[in-house]
Amino acid sequence: MSLPVTVLPELTTPTFSVVLDSGVLLKLSKHTSEAFPATVCGLLLGLDADSVLQVTHAFPFPSSESSSSSSDDAAAAPRSKSNLRYQADMIRSLKEVNIETNPVGYYVSSYMGGFFNQSLVDNLLAYQNANPNSIVLVHDVTRSSQGSVSLKAYRLSAEFLATNKASNGKFNSESVVKNNLTYLDILQELPISIKNSHLATVLLQQLDSPTFAKKGDPSSIVPSSTLSPNFDSLELSIDPYLEKNVELLLESVDEYYAEQGTFNYFQRQLAREQAKIQQWIQKTRSENALREKSKLPLVSEDDWQKHYKLPTEPSRLDNLLISAQIDQYASQLEEYGSVTSSKLFAIQNGLSSN
Repeated sequence: MSLPVTVLPELTTPTFSVVLDSGVLLKLSKHTSEAFPATVCGLLLGLDADSVLQVTHAFPFPSSESSSSSSDDAAAAPRSKSNLRYQADMIRSLKEVNIETNPVGYYVSSYMGGFFNQSLVDNLLAYQNANPNSIVLVHDVTRSSQGSVSLKAYRLSAEFLATNKASNGKFNSESVVKNNLTYLDILQELPISIKNSHLATVLLQQLDSPTFAKKGDPSSIVPSSTLSPNFDSLELSIDPYLEKNVELLLESVDEYYAEQGTFNYFQRQLAREQAKIQQWIQKTRSENALREKSKLPLVSEDDWQKHYKLPTEPSRLDNLLISAQIDQYASQLEEYGSVTSSKLFAIQNGLSSN
């Protein structure tokens, strides 16, 4: 289903970075956090100029009230009929108050970094067909709860788009090899910078400045500052996060082997059918030799297509997506495992010194 957005002319200067308004960050963080663990999404509005994509506004798509809706259904929400109508109504209302209404992508929440799926690829294809500079912002609520905002911007890479065009969306082995597409080339990550208004910057500076009970007395600091130093970074209760990462990694590995088994079955079926075709061609050649001596019409060797049908090759996209998801889980384990190991070694050295 195509998105009801204005198709832009071909862009000669693609964007290489994203500037996100702080208000947009607060809106999507609030939306995804309140809906957690459900998968939710929303539309991003802004403009692209001077190789920079500026995201100035965002609004959430309404969540499905059906209790049977799955995470895959929620991830595909930007292309649903109801949300397309809701998007058109919202854009019409925003135009009345002079707010930027150019769609530049969408945002989606993720659980433990699990966002490599067919729905995300289909949504990005639809948005990038309308605007080649469109992106998706992925907000990982679980990683953000560990102390830092986990927000990344992605778009489909040029290699992926070339493979999709060459294979007509089928992603067979020939097109994947020809375009040198690997699981690392599915998405292109763009750097994100947060832009605050002048009033927000003044507020942050005020919150960061110390408060004194007595004016001019440095010893009378009131430890009520919102951004005061604390010992949260020394908290060791992140083992459940690592444990869940390992579980999801093992599940992805099982999915990978299942997908690989499907492709191996296709190769065995293809080999059997090709062997039958070769036998039929050899038999036809022998018959043609006898027919030629008898001056009878020859049988075309291409007639094997009337008797045999080669199996259809499964799409290699699922294999690439699962591989990319395994790489994502492994990267998270490496990142948080190194931090945890440092803390544990520090505690061990402290206990041994005592």
